[in-house]
Amino acid sequence: MSFKEFAANVMSTRDFEETSLKHAVIADIKAYLMEISTGIGREKGFYLTMMEDGEEIFDCLKGVGGYSGIMIKSPHYIGLVTSKEEPKKEFFGAFYMQSVVKKLYDLNLGSCWINIRGVPEGLKAKLLKNYPGYINYLLAFGIADEKAATLKAQHMTVTRKSSAYRQDPYGINISEAVSTDRSRHSLTEIVYLHEWGRKATYEELESRGLTDIFYYVRNAPSDKNLQPCRLILKDGSVDIAVLNPAGRENYIDAGIMTYILHGLVNDIGIQGKWKFIGDEVGNKEYCVIASIEL
Repeated sequence: MSFKEFAANVMSTRDFEETSLKHAVIADIKAYLMEISTGIGREKGFYLTMMEDGEEIFDCLKGVGGYSGIMIKSPHYIGLVTSKEEPKKEFFGAFYMQSVVKKLYDLNLGSCWINIRGVPEGLKAKLLKNYPGYINYLLAFGIADEKAATLKAQHMTVTRKSSAYRQDPYGINISEAVSTDRSRHSLTEIVYLHEWGRKATYEELESRGLTDIFYYVRNAPSDKNLQPCRLILKDGSVDIAVLNPAGRENYIDAGIMTYILHGLVNDIGIQGKWKFIGDEVGNKEYCVIASIEL
C-alpha cells in the first residue's frame, strides 16, 4: 500500500467495537512499541506503552479526558510518555506515535489521538501505575464500529465551493453536521514559498511536482482541528512551522505532520532526510520546528 493511500484515507475513529483484539495482534503491536521505545525513544526521552484494559482507562478519564470532557471509549489505548515535559520530546514522541497509527491502519484497525494534558496529575499517575514520566496524550485503538461511522458519514456535506474551483480544486470545504471539526485549509493557506507569508501558487507547486504531496499532507490531524502547521517551501527542502509557538499542542501537531510529509516524500522516491530545529528564538508569530530535504 502506498503512503499516499494512508494519508488520503486515514481518519480519527471515535466509535469502536467493544471486542478486545486477539492476543497475536496485541503481541505484534507491543513488539512494535518496544522497538520504538528501546531505540529512538530511549535516545530522545520518550516511550510508548500499551494499556490493554480499556475499560479501566475509560473509567479513570470519564468526564475529564477527551474532547471537552467527553472521553472516547475503546478496548485498548497506547500512552505517549516523556521523561520531561519538553516540546522537543513530545515532538519526537508524536512523530513515532503517528507511525503507530500507520501500523494500526495497515492492520485494518481504527485509532484516535486523545489530549489529556489538562487531566489532574493524580489521575495521570494512576494511568502510569506510579511509574516516572509525564503523559499528556493517548491513542485509542481497536476495531472501528462501521455502523456508527456510516451514520456519521451520511451527514457529510459540501459547505463552500470556491467560485474559482477550476483554479482552486483544493479549496472545497467539507463539514460534518454531527461534528464540530472545521474544514481543511486550502493549499495556498498552508504553503509558503521561500519565506514566511509569501503564498505559493498552484502553478509554482505543480512546476516542482509537489502539488499532490502538499494536498495529502493537509489530512494530518491536529488538536481540535485548528491546523496550526504551515509549510515553507525552499530550494531543496521544506520547513514545517507552527503558529503560536507557545502552544504546546502545536509541537505534537508538527510531529504528526512531519511524519506524514516524510512518508509522502519517500513515496515518490525521495529519501527526504529530516531534522528537528525548534527555532524558539524566531519570530513570536511562528516557529520553524523541523525541516525535510527534497
